[in-house]
Amino acid sequence: MLNPLIGYQDIKMPISMEGMDACPLPLQSNSLNVKNHLKAIKEHGLGAPDPTQPNTEFWQDKAKKWNCSEGDARGRLCMNCRYYVNTTFIKECIDHYPAKDLKASALPVTPKWKDIESKPQAYCTLLDITCSPVRTCDNQLMGGAIDDDKIKLPEFKDMLKEDREELE
Repeated sequence: MLNPLIGYQDIKMPISMEGMDACPLPLQSNSLNVKNHLKAIKEHGLGAPDPTQPNTEFWQDKAKKWNCSEGDARGRLCMNCRYYVNTTFIKECIDHYPAKDLKASALPVTPKWKDIESKPQAYCTLLDITCSPVRTCDNQLMGGAIDDDKIKLPEFKDMLKEDREELE
């Protein structure tokens, strides 16, 4: 278990999380997390604001971007994305830092976003945000979620490091 009083630089990742040596900063800072969310909404089409609604226009737009049917687009969710990391370590980071209190409904956007879960469920390595399994973005890349078992596979060894470099 992580100690929430330890500083960012002091938390070391288990060996199974090579490429990331501490809890991501947006999990420690809600202001950074919100800033990154707003950028993701504006520049990467993060949504839908309320996944419990049909959101037909949103999904038709994604289908066009991805050159697939609307039905196929609706299946391309964060929970199926290669950038969606929900390892035990990330879950502990969320539980022990301010990210656990971040609500989608608190985002300063219109239309207002709906809270789907009681707390963020995972971390997006590409957009550097906490994320919900039932939303998506323009950069969705099938191949996830990345869990404790998948992160140990050779093809994912440097994944987190590579994703961080893409952000820079």
